[in-house]
Amino acid sequence: MKNKKEIEFICPKCKAKELIPTYIVEMLDASDQIGVDTSMPPRFDCQKCNGKMVPIYYIGVKGQVYEFKEK
Repeated sequence: MKNKKEIEFICPKCKAKELIPTYIVEMLDASDQIGVDTSMPPRFDCQKCNGKMVPIYYIGVKGQVYEFKEK
């Protein structure tokens, strides 16, 4: 299943949600990031608290599936 035009992100800390354009998420995912943990999805700073937003569901550029599950 291909990603939609936007990826929905959620902040696990405050539960804020935000739509991020897929091309931005994929650009960050594909960039050469030495020393980055590839088991972690691309993350963004939450604008409402000091948490890190994660995708609710995203298929990475290398086929890795990232799915947010409430703990």
